[in-house]
Amino acid sequence: MKKISIVVPMYNEEKVIPLFFAEINRVLSTLPQYQFELVVVNDGSKDQTLSLLKAQQTKQPQLIIVNLSRNFGHEPAVAAGIKTATGDAIIPMDADLQDPPMLISQLLKQFESGFEVVNAKRKGRHEDTFFKRFSAIKFYQFIAKLSGKIKIPQNVGHFRLISRRVADEVNRLSERNRVFRIEVPFVGFKTTEVLFDRPKRAAGETHYNLQSMMKLAVDAIASTTSVPLVWPVQIFLAVGTLFAISVIGQMLIAIFLPIEATIQLIWLATNIIVLMFVLLFFILSILSLYLSRVFIETQNRPFYVIDQVISGRP
Repeated sequence: MKKISIVVPMYNEEKVIPLFFAEINRVLSTLPQYQFELVVVNDGSKDQTLSLLKAQQTKQPQLIIVNLSRNFGHEPAVAAGIKTATGDAIIPMDADLQDPPMLISQLLKQFESGFEVVNAKRKGRHEDTFFKRFSAIKFYQFIAKLSGKIKIPQNVGHFRLISRRVADEVNRLSERNRVFRIEVPFVGFKTTEVLFDRPKRAAGETHYNLQSMMKLAVDAIASTTSVPLVWPVQIFLAVGTLFAISVIGQMLIAIFLPIEATIQLIWLATNIIVLMFVLLFFILSILSLYLSRVFIETQNRPFYVIDQVISGRP
């Protein structure tokens, strides 16, 4: 009998816990051919999430609670869960039921067909705001251009199935700045997808705000490619070309339409100042992005710290 690990990060999810376990247990009961373990990562919750999980564990011994020492964030929580999971396949998913548990059977069907990665792909983003929908489209288009041979699937989050072999390879990745949705396609292996309509959050409030979206975008870019490091050269060529055109135009005007020397000097000084400041600030922004990543890597700090792993089995 194959063992399947369901990895669920939770942060202040006391309102959604009863709904989540009712639904996940209903779905898992329809799949008696598998052995399941639920690895729930408490990411430093400040509400009653941990207490409710411990109470649930008394009724559900296959529940494993990974309690982090503080709030580290969604990516570290997922990484901690995958590291702890022991299944032949692992399915990370959110607790808010926007990753519908009923899709697990379809993921497992593709897994049994020989696929080592089965992505749960959203059919669309009709329920999102215009800003979130637009920014997501542009983000995936941007990443696709930068990622080269790494094919990042669009509209795919953490919800997917990965085999034991894929999980082991992901766990072996050594960088501290980690993005799961980049790591899995980097590792590779035979991949497919299943489509689904994402429902609204079952209860509680989302913890994924604009700041989280921006951090994910920056982390994804920095961990995917070094292409931005060549942008200053390209920008220099583009701005340099505009500068040359402006100077040539200034010379032609000075020859055919004589104007005061003072205006000529002001125009020339403006061109030079604009050119220098554009290049300077752009180069500094790119360098700061990658230097911050170098700083994080050289610190060699753990991605997360586990306070305790509470197993429901003796």
